Amino acid sequence: MTELTTPRPDASGTRLIHLDVTGMSCVMCSGRVTKALNKIDGVRATVSFATKTATVEIEGDVGSAVLCEAVQAAGYGAEPRLTAPEVTADPPGPLRRRLGEAFDWIISR
Repeated sequence: MTELTTPRPDASGTRLIHLDVTGMSCVMCSGRVTKALNKIDGVRATVSFATKTATVEIEGDVGSAVLCEAVQAAGYGAEPRLTAPEVTADPPGPLRRRLGEAFDWIISR
């Protein structure tokens, strides 16, 4: 049986693992987590403060446990995530309205 948190490699041999990251309070925190993950051989990671998730491309046999340990060593929490984080193209209604108002104000100047 295949472990759900360790997806099968694609044709290039690269796997994607998503992590839920806890304890981040700012964008600098996501930078620290990114740096900690990217120190691992065969790992290329991006961390989103907004979604509190890490997306990790792996070449080789690095498992999710090793990734979580690296995040924990950096002072944050991490757990494997079974699905990719949701990304929305538009901000929620009230924010979208305020951004539109700010844009209109800038254009009118």
